[in-house]
Amino acid sequence: MVAMVYCPSCSEQQDDETRFCRFCGDPLPGAEIMAKLRQEALALASVRAGHNLSAAQSESDKTIQLVERNASINTHKTVNNGDHKQSTQQATNNLKNLMQDF
Repeated sequence: MVAMVYCPSCSEQQDDETRFCRFCGDPLPGAEIMAKLRQEALALASVRAGHNLSAAQSESDKTIQLVERNASINTHKTVNNGDHKQSTQQATNNLKNLMQDF
């Protein structure tokens, strides 16, 4: 299914892949800009409907903030999970063995 966009000049409906309006000939925004505009429109519609950002977006924002905060204070907790530690050690050993061949 091809999403439809509208020309910012004449408001006629266009295909996303179209670079110029088929009615007035004005250049259309690129697919990247249209994706950003759609995201902003969805966020605005959500706010108008009384909802905040989606739960996924909120969780994503929280994760990014935690990663940035952790990076800024230069503390990294060591994972003390036996399975994780063992698989990491195995991957490291495999990489060392591969590098010895070169």
